[in-house]
Amino acid sequence: MTTHRLRFRVTRETALDTGTVVWGADPIDAPIAGGVSGETLTELREEVEAVKHFILDLPGDVPVAVEYVFELPGVSPEELTAYRETITQLSRHLREAVSPTRTVQLY
Repeated sequence: MTTHRLRFRVTRETALDTGTVVWGADPIDAPIAGGVSGETLTELREEVEAVKHFILDLPGDVPVAVEYVFELPGVSPEELTAYRETITQLSRHLREAVSPTRTVQLY
């Protein structure tokens, strides 16, 4: 089965109804231009998951891979990429450090 792809531009913005600063995600090059928002990135991802099939006009059982493209004032795409790579590497090292199968040599 073919996996469809959908990209979202993620920014910080002010909600029109409450004036609260939220995360916003707008689809890039998609048939529908409307976006979603959330107070946290977790909430934002949940909102994206809820609308991704609708945006592409696909049934719910069709795989859709989502890519998030962050655009934050004062932070370059290269800095975001370096940050993601650092966090991924740190997470892997931490998982390995606390792995129950890891043997520790005492001196």
